[in-house]
Parts: sequence; C-alpha cells; structure tokens
Amino acid sequence: MKELLVLAKDRIGLLADLSGALGLADINVESISADTMGDRAVIHLVVSDDKRGKEILEKKGFIVMSSDAIVVKVIDRPGELAKVAKILADAKVSVKNVQLLTKEGGLALFVFRVDNADKATKLLKDYV
Repeated sequence: MKELLVLAKDRIGLLADLSGALGLADINVESISADTMGDRAVIHLVVSDDKRGKEILEKKGFIVMSSDAIVVKVIDRPGELAKVAKILADAKVSVKNVQLLTKEGGLALFVFRVDNADKATKLLKDYV
C-alpha cells in the first residue's frame, strides 16, 4: 500500500478541490489526515488507487509524494499500539506517520508509514 503526502498552500476550499478531483476520477479516500503549518498544508492520504490519485493531484498542481505504508491490525485495548511501536523502535525502524483507519469488532486498523516497510512488515507479521 502507498500513502500519498500532499503539500500545498493553505487556502479556503483546498480540501474541497483535492477531494473533488479524486471523486471525479472515482478514487475513494480510505484515510486522510490534514494539518496546516503557517500558510502551508500537509495532507496524508490513503486512496483506492494511489498511482492514478497521484497523477490526478499532480495535474491539479499539487506537490505529491508517495511512500510505502503498511496496515497493522491490533486488538482494540489500551497498550496494544504501544506493543507495535516498541517492536519497531527496538528494531530501529522509524515511524514517520501513523493514522487510525477504523475500529471494528474489537480490532483497530492503523496505517504506518515507516523508513523501512519491508523490515517493518517482517517484524509485524503477526499484525499485518
């Protein structure tokens, strides 16, 4: 899975323009997180078609970077996310971004963007 990182000048209507462009292309937003820093916006996206999503957003003038991400499934109870984070930390895998996708049926699904997705996938084989 790929996560898209979108960098843009913050403005009213930015989210509407970005999500509208994806929607018109029939690309679903699976996960989103957005922050502003001064006059800049940083948007983390997981979409149903990352390659087309990246192309479409770049054509609209957005700066888009794509990076590997892994989905991790943990039991939805206190301390479980900490177990996963400690496994990665002990193996010197740096977590660049984490987002909660959903909680359902006693489980929580997270998307992790790390500096070494292959290593993280192997370390977390019981969670992916």
